[in-house]
Amino acid sequence: MKNIKLLILLLFTTVFASKAQSIEEFISNKASATCNCIENIDYIDSQTDFELKLKSCAALSAKDSTRVLKQTTFNEYDNLLQSKLFENCTAIETKLTKLRESYLITNMDSLYNTEKQYKNIEEGLLGSYGLSFGNRSPEGSPTLFLYHNNKYVIVSFGEVQTGTWRVVKEKYLHLNPNKTKYPFSVYGRYNPSIGDSTKTSFLGDRFSYRTLITYNKTTKSPVNLTPIFNKDANCFDLPYIHKTASVPQQISLAFNQSYEESEDQKITLYSFKNTTNFNDFIIFEYTRAENKMPIRVLIDGNKLVFGKRQITEKSALPKPGSENDSFIKEMSAINFTPKTMYYNFGYKEFKSEEINSKSYKYNKKLNNYKYKGKVPRTYEEETSDYHNFLQVNKYEMLQDVTQQQKQFKINKKSIIYTVCD
Repeated sequence: MKNIKLLILLLFTTVFASKAQSIEEFISNKASATCNCIENIDYIDSQTDFELKLKSCAALSAKDSTRVLKQTTFNEYDNLLQSKLFENCTAIETKLTKLRESYLITNMDSLYNTEKQYKNIEEGLLGSYGLSFGNRSPEGSPTLFLYHNNKYVIVSFGEVQTGTWRVVKEKYLHLNPNKTKYPFSVYGRYNPSIGDSTKTSFLGDRFSYRTLITYNKTTKSPVNLTPIFNKDANCFDLPYIHKTASVPQQISLAFNQSYEESEDQKITLYSFKNTTNFNDFIIFEYTRAENKMPIRVLIDGNKLVFGKRQITEKSALPKPGSENDSFIKEMSAINFTPKTMYYNFGYKEFKSEEINSKSYKYNKKLNNYKYKGKVPRTYEEETSDYHNFLQVNKYEMLQDVTQQQKQFKINKKSIIYTVCD
């Protein structure tokens, strides 16, 4: 009796070992076939696209599915297959590396110029797409608007992103955000009231202790750079103005992401030449826009697939001529780096059409534009500089820009110091 029990136990052990060996062999063969399939993938557009193509390569036939279920669970099978793939299939890392590199390419013309024009597909994509993906927000959900002329606008609470869109290989949508040529721009004017001194205003909300500046020449190395804000700045109240006693020949700016120093560390320095002896400057920083990556989406009929469980369906564009339509079209046409800009002494921006109308006249003595219309009775003489529309200054972009890699040192004291108690 004892021998019979041992025989049965041995029989079951042999059967299970045979099955284990069989499933192991099956998974090994499937992993090899899947890897070959991945190697033969011609084009991968995005992470979502790669995941779908990987899933397709690893898909089981009905017969193989039945075979797997007889020996293990699908969950266990998937875990074993993934382990085998990431252990032996170098094609996965190769494809992912190429995908990551493709996102770093700033000029996609080499791809776009060889692409067909998909007019019918583009026409079918025109519309608006909610981007909440089921996550409701009290401020409202972001919305993507695809307009004619391949322009898009994404509107969300407190932010607008604009750019151009393109259909690639019939089933992919590329959203390429508009970017400035440099992460900074400098505008200037001659201000007769401050003579040989200089006034600089830093506009925008992206300046920090990581933003560095120098008004001196940058021929020597290392270059001494000064943070615009202190590291622990926590009180912000526009405008931020810095004054110096002389007129610079150039203004150099840099953004130090790591904010670390070492002997061989270099930083990208952007130098704006002051060829017209301006003494009143406005500086803008666009590092947030510079870091925006292209968005790549799968096209599925009248739906866009941004990722797993991130699918949105097309709705109609705002009615032509409506307030929403006018706003979105105005946003899509904005030039964030025009050659000239107009601000009053409180740094409120004015449209060029308004200044160049009959309401303003050039004042040669003050080198600005003076309001010549009838001043409303409600206007108060003691109004703030920001709300004062009686004088407006014209600022011109400094367009002679050089870019170089320089070793640098960071001064301990910032240009602007602001801390709340």
